[in-house]
Amino acid sequence: MKALSKVLAALSMGALSAVAPALAQAADPAPIRLGTVQPFSGSLAVYGHDTQPVIEYMVGKINAQGGIKSMGGAKIEIVSADDGGKPAQTAAEARRLITEEKTSILLGTMLTNHALALSPVLDEYKVPGLSLFGAGTKSSYLFSLGLPYERGYAKSMVDFLDFLREKGVPVKRVATAYSNYEGAQQVNAAITALLTQRGYELVGDVPLDMKASDLLPAMLKIRSLKPDAVLGIRLRPEAVKLQRARYDLNYYDGIFIEATGGADPGFWADLGDDVAQKALLNNTFALSLYSHAALASARELAEEMDKSGKLTDTFGQYAVSAAQAVLVIKTALEQAGSTDPEKLRQALAAVDLPLGSPDMVLPRANGVSFAEDRLVKDGSTLVVQWTRDRATEVVYPAKFASTQPRLNR
Repeated sequence: MKALSKVLAALSMGALSAVAPALAQAADPAPIRLGTVQPFSGSLAVYGHDTQPVIEYMVGKINAQGGIKSMGGAKIEIVSADDGGKPAQTAAEARRLITEEKTSILLGTMLTNHALALSPVLDEYKVPGLSLFGAGTKSSYLFSLGLPYERGYAKSMVDFLDFLREKGVPVKRVATAYSNYEGAQQVNAAITALLTQRGYELVGDVPLDMKASDLLPAMLKIRSLKPDAVLGIRLRPEAVKLQRARYDLNYYDGIFIEATGGADPGFWADLGDDVAQKALLNNTFALSLYSHAALASARELAEEMDKSGKLTDTFGQYAVSAAQAVLVIKTALEQAGSTDPEKLRQALAAVDLPLGSPDMVLPRANGVSFAEDRLVKDGSTLVVQWTRDRATEVVYPAKFASTQPRLNR
């Protein structure tokens, strides 16, 4: 009997030993490795430094709330890489993250040129990716929250001009001024086509030298054209230089519409208070992805993050895009229930966060979802103006507006 008891005990211990790993695996599923490819150095470092803390905060929040439920509570683990703002390095770091770090999905700033450089890598390894700001992709695995050229940047700017014209503002003569790189050139082509279709008079085209130490010559040319409005995609370095030239010339006659960087808190800081108080408060508007007053879910998140002390700057456009990206990835992972690349790609394509969803923080009247080109279906933006206390207020569209446009004529 004693011998039999020992045999049964040994069998029981063996059975427990056999099931223990399975039980441990069920209780603690493998982490989901999220690779972030960001510009932490170089001329675009502001993007990485402003968005990475938000990505880390949002991932930490998801993990603290139980992880990905459809995957047994799997936690998301971030593996980061610095691409220095160089497209070739974006591709190289992405390849390393996929092959060496075994990441299941990639996320990052990825402006258009970086997204295009990344596309062949994702196609080769069939790993999904999500760009925060890219306006075009060449891979069926790469999605972007960035504004499309025509239905995003161009349409938002020209729609706002139409709105001003409907309110009786004399806007007819329009000049374009833009950072002279491929993405801005393509947006400019879309702006030009829309302006022509809608009956505006195009009085000049001013590409901005991205290597110039100042843009006074460009501003002198703009002034000579006597435009009622100046449109175009200007990256922050060119936007800052152009607004400083405007200040130096004391030229505030035309309406200037900046791209999304012109509504970021850092834009005011880069200009300095003296310049900003004049240039930004005189006939300057900017596209914006965020306003404190526009959307309750975004406002609550902003207040939560500002209190956390994790931000390098106050919560703004870069931050809201990063937060939305993580929420999109969370939604896709929950829907896929797997890190299988094809299932995850299909889940990203099917993401549909309607206005009012707690997981929607970008202010889009038609929600957040992707079109067949893997860019956002609703590419509309807010248009904001600055106030003397360094805040922005929404002037367009009416659904989100808190005040009327302030024009100094």
